[in-house]
Amino acid sequence: MKKLLYVAPHLSTGGLPQYLYKKIELLKDEFEIYLVEWVDHTGGVLVVTRNKILKVVDSDKFFTLGDNKQELIDIISRIKPDIIHLEEIPEFFMDKEIAQQIYTQDRDYIIVETSHDSSFDTSQKQFFPDKFMFVSEWQVQQYKDIDIPKTVVYYPIEYIERPNREEALRALGLDPNKKHVLHVGLFTPRKNQKEFFEYARFLPDYEFHCLGNQADNFKWYWEPLMEDKPDNLTWWNERTDVDKFYQAMDLFLFTSRGTNTDKETMPLVIREAVSYQIPILIYNLPVYLNYWDQFDNINYLDFKDFGYNCQTIVDKLEGNEIINPEEEAFVISTYPVIQSIADTTKECILSLKSTGRKIILTSHVPIPEDLQELVDYCIYDKNNILTKHTHYKYTWYDYGSWRADVLLEGEDNDIYHGPAVYTNYYNGASLASDLNIKKLYFLNYDYLISNPEYINHVSGILNNKKAYVGYQQSQEGKVIITFFLASTPSFYLNHFPYIQNASEYDELMEVFGSESNGLENLTYHTFKTEEKQVYWEEESDFNKLIEDNFIHKDYSRVEYFTIFAVKKDDKFIDNQFAVFFTTSNNFDSRNITISVEEGNNQLINETLKVEGKISWFMPITFDFEKIYTVKYKSYDSLTGKFIEEKEIKVDKDYMNLYLSKNGWLTLK
Repeated sequence: MKKLLYVAPHLSTGGLPQYLYKKIELLKDEFEIYLVEWVDHTGGVLVVTRNKILKVVDSDKFFTLGDNKQELIDIISRIKPDIIHLEEIPEFFMDKEIAQQIYTQDRDYIIVETSHDSSFDTSQKQFFPDKFMFVSEWQVQQYKDIDIPKTVVYYPIEYIERPNREEALRALGLDPNKKHVLHVGLFTPRKNQKEFFEYARFLPDYEFHCLGNQADNFKWYWEPLMEDKPDNLTWWNERTDVDKFYQAMDLFLFTSRGTNTDKETMPLVIREAVSYQIPILIYNLPVYLNYWDQFDNINYLDFKDFGYNCQTIVDKLEGNEIINPEEEAFVISTYPVIQSIADTTKECILSLKSTGRKIILTSHVPIPEDLQELVDYCIYDKNNILTKHTHYKYTWYDYGSWRADVLLEGEDNDIYHGPAVYTNYYNGASLASDLNIKKLYFLNYDYLISNPEYINHVSGILNNKKAYVGYQQSQEGKVIITFFLASTPSFYLNHFPYIQNASEYDELMEVFGSESNGLENLTYHTFKTEEKQVYWEEESDFNKLIEDNFIHKDYSRVEYFTIFAVKKDDKFIDNQFAVFFTTSNNFDSRNITISVEEGNNQLINETLKVEGKISWFMPITFDFEKIYTVKYKSYDSLTGKFIEEKEIKVDKDYMNLYLSKNGWLTLK
């Protein structure tokens, strides 16, 4: 059995000794474990964790150094360890001359270092181990410039079933008719019990409990707090039965903020609270790197808003869903190029107003003034990015007496507006983040909400998750349904980078690892990287929820204009082509003029009044010695405004080289 020597700077109660205790407990059957305590800081008082360690380390293998630190070198020489594991970097606690002897180049043991600090200037590192074994991912980044193997070993989370609340509280002598709030930690400025005391003072109907020692070296901090302690706050000092408090309490409120020079790292008390499945409120500190987002029972305090935090505490204690519509917003993606789209966007806006939330309207064409007046914010981004879809190349329509097979790459029918929606959503999320909006609901303009309570339901989900989505299996792979989804602004922006052109959008396929450049497929893959932070509503449930809570006007904008080869009895007709138009919009307001000219001869001039779904074709007999011009023009039927036009020149070369690439019309 290999010999493992731990060297700890101290074993007085705190995170470092508890972390060390758990490691020894887990490894004592695999290694012959020795432990050196550099100095005894307990003062005979802060001994709870030290006593636990003494129970798992043989007494003849435990050493406490006195003034003569050279004794550590003698211990190493005597026991000849295979591994020396320092529970803190030597620069923080060890005499330089002792460290130099341990880190000698001709050593025959491996040195491992753990650190429980997040503030060390790594450029000042003097001694270099064979491996770092860190307690958080932040430390890996902190030490990234030191080319030594690094790993993260988290303090384990061991889920423990909570006992009967009333019995657990009575076992501690506490009133089960009251709600109880817990803080665990040494009384220090970093642990910020001062703020915990303020919440107790502001919320006198609840009972607050502090577990943690009050060391003499921090007397200047805790003594003024205790002199003005609220009546509803109890200090329990150190306890050997902290587990009973985790199991009994209604809320774990950890107010540690840290500073640039005194950062938190990976507090064990949060991990312990997760293990006991107690509701938790903490600050989302930068050093956590959003690690706690994955846990459903953890929510975050607001760094600036004490009143918000008080209400959040109350909501958690009373079992209320934390929903504040004034801090939430909708992002509506619209494209009001015709009056019916503007009218439908207006209906959408008016339906959302009943929810009490702010509305951000985003568009890549100018927004009519009457719509601007209805919403809180408008974003007009004239950079309407389009691309070519990488997956969908073919579709078909069968109408009984005729069938259209459309090859989408012909006549640019594979042009895809995914990046336009992407940037509409991005722009809305970016503005919402600047406005300190807490929750966002992304919606296409053709959905009208019929039951505002559904949004409250989703808001409740976002109390514990960072995004809410419906997902399904499609031809291109798994996708997220993007006509409605919800997220916190920061989570959304962390997953969707700013783009300026189609190339940058298409490159997201490689970045996200998606099967296509479809927005739905991209969204699935980027959210999948942090799937525990996302609430996934299965397709059948999601579709039922949408059907029950929205009215869909359905401006799908799936439409194609092209010319086809013509088939009859499974044979192509050599001297014919067909002009074809289809749109899948349920509602519309366009007059579309389609004409075919041969020289000065107008062969057809058809005006389609488009008010909903429509599919139309017209066969043309072709003379290979002539040139034909196929024209498409669309107008808003309500305003007469010109919208767009397209022209296709058809000659012998086109018929021979390009017609078959567009698809074919089959006459039955």
